[in-house]
Amino acid sequence: MEQISTGGNGRKHPDSQASSALNAEFAGELNDQQLAAVTAPEQQVLVLAGAGSGKTRVITYRVAYLLRSGVKPRNILLATFTNKAARMMLKRVEALTGIPAHRITGGTFHHLGHIFLRRYADAIGYRRDFTILDEADAQQLMKVVRKSAEIDFSKELFPSASQLHKLNSLAFNTQREIEELIVHNYPQFAGKVEIIHRLLGAYKQRKREHNLMDFDDLLGNFLRLFNETPEVGMQIASRFQHVLVDEYQDTNQVQAKIVQHLAGRHGNVFVVGDDAQSIYGFRGANYQNILDFPRQYPDARIYKLEVNYRSTPDILSFANEIMKGTPEEFRKQLVTQRPRKERPKLIICRGPEEQARFVAEQILELREQGIPLDEVGVLYRNHRNSLELEMELNSRGIPYDIRGGIRFMEQAHIKDVVAFLAVTANPHDQIAFSRILDLCEHVGNVTIGRIFARIMPEEDPLRAFTDDGASSLARGKGKESLAQMSSLLARLRQLHESAAAPPELLRTAYEELYRQRMEVTFDDYREREGDIEQLALFAERFKSLTSFLAEIALNSAFTPREALTPLEQLTGEGRVSLTTIHQAKGLEWRAVFLTHLTEGNLPHRMSWSDPAQLEEERRLFYVAVTRAREHLFLSYAQNTTERDYIGFNRPSRYLQEISTSFYEQYIIETEDEPEPEPETTEANRD
Repeated sequence: MEQISTGGNGRKHPDSQASSALNAEFAGELNDQQLAAVTAPEQQVLVLAGAGSGKTRVITYRVAYLLRSGVKPRNILLATFTNKAARMMLKRVEALTGIPAHRITGGTFHHLGHIFLRRYADAIGYRRDFTILDEADAQQLMKVVRKSAEIDFSKELFPSASQLHKLNSLAFNTQREIEELIVHNYPQFAGKVEIIHRLLGAYKQRKREHNLMDFDDLLGNFLRLFNETPEVGMQIASRFQHVLVDEYQDTNQVQAKIVQHLAGRHGNVFVVGDDAQSIYGFRGANYQNILDFPRQYPDARIYKLEVNYRSTPDILSFANEIMKGTPEEFRKQLVTQRPRKERPKLIICRGPEEQARFVAEQILELREQGIPLDEVGVLYRNHRNSLELEMELNSRGIPYDIRGGIRFMEQAHIKDVVAFLAVTANPHDQIAFSRILDLCEHVGNVTIGRIFARIMPEEDPLRAFTDDGASSLARGKGKESLAQMSSLLARLRQLHESAAAPPELLRTAYEELYRQRMEVTFDDYREREGDIEQLALFAERFKSLTSFLAEIALNSAFTPREALTPLEQLTGEGRVSLTTIHQAKGLEWRAVFLTHLTEGNLPHRMSWSDPAQLEEERRLFYVAVTRAREHLFLSYAQNTTERDYIGFNRPSRYLQEISTSFYEQYIIETEDEPEPEPETTEANRD
């Protein structure tokens, strides 16, 4: 394994053939380090891209470079961590090369798994028309399994359906045994291992019986195609000559194995990532994947991107200090050509209220200096850290958004309407069927159970429901409600069989039944009505019902813009962003406030006994700091109040490790008995 580090100004020129493949736009838009990585002649390449160094540009231009070198579009596979990122990269490739983006296979690992399972699911015992369960539906199925078990849950503590689902998913994504996870994550259930195994087995069986796959199955079954059906795996791998992976530090063990299989025949694998930004271990990301890449691919070369285009020199110097203990071969020293501005500021406050007051006042001061509100981000370790700040911002009329609220596709009325379409596409989808039957007035769980007992064994449960008189299983008004539902489902089935487009199916379900239901259920039904129409407009992008439903399941971040506040309407400057550090990854602001930097919060107290978790917490600190372009404010409260107890906080160990020469320190002083309406808060240099 050979490491190539070209330095900030030196250039490692590609060979003459590679040089001839680059046009003037390539040479003009890439710096020396980026150009060396883009034109790398090696088969296995690891690009260590420091924060703000242009990793997206590198992987985009690498795809364009391969195309210019004669590689066919269909022989390139691009794996990313959001479908939005893949679309953005491939659109840029299209602009660079003129080759239509749709000719290149790209998307998340889940999306890629979905593509190939639609073709080969029957090779591992599924039908190709399987339904994808989103997180909520997967938990609902787990709840059904739990209720069906002959266990009296009222006698002793037992995992909830949500806990069972999380445990099952964590075991898959980390590839760890259930017993091990119970010991570390759910010790209170240590005596229930056998029962938990039985319930998780029943959950797996239900999915197989009803032709359902949850998100984890999209990866697990994708890997099974390689492990259990070598001939199918060979067909998939043979299609691609080059495999490119973005954000490699965030891959889990299953995804890394999928990459191995995809590149196993030709050996051409190009991965981009930053070990210093690996912060998702809690959901299965394996930090070792990027560290082990040179050992897994002995002929691989490492290219480093160390020129940062985001932050000022003082912010980068602070960030470099955080990660100075990184392993030698992965160590990066970020540099920038941006002018010096100001050193980061550490603000020590007496309590959380003073901290919130400082942040709010400083935001307003920055605004007076010409920094709009939407160029300000307030970051913290946990959402609970935002309480005092929200109150302070509200009291001052400062508009803000909290990243991570209820997503559009997860709202009840959206999931209800989508359930009609899911049943139309896959009549065996018992989760969706249960949801729409729950909409029938005067129809309870017992009746629904009788209906499923009759129709689910049939080859076409939907036809059995609409044509075989399932509505007769109810009485009185319940029978009328089921008859109305039966009529609508028959209509949807007829439209689907005549190849009706998704928007027509959606609007039919809404107009003929759900509108009335929504009007009597929700006080804000008019606003929700607009959401339904927005969903119908979104559906117009898709030619088939299957592709529409898959897109909904795979993309859970489709969120409408909230109404503008009067201040936003007046200024057009948007809102301050309040977010956890995890949700801030990939974003940037001109000014960043990083609050609650205390021991127990960052690093979180749950990480204290685990060196690996402590290092991930350090990387979390690094990610937060590198979100700032010009201004970085670090703060913590010395005092904390829990119930009637007043405690004293220690500053984060990561702060204590950094010399005070890298930042300016201030202490916020407040009077013990402040005036009723203080005009200002004094900041004194320590």
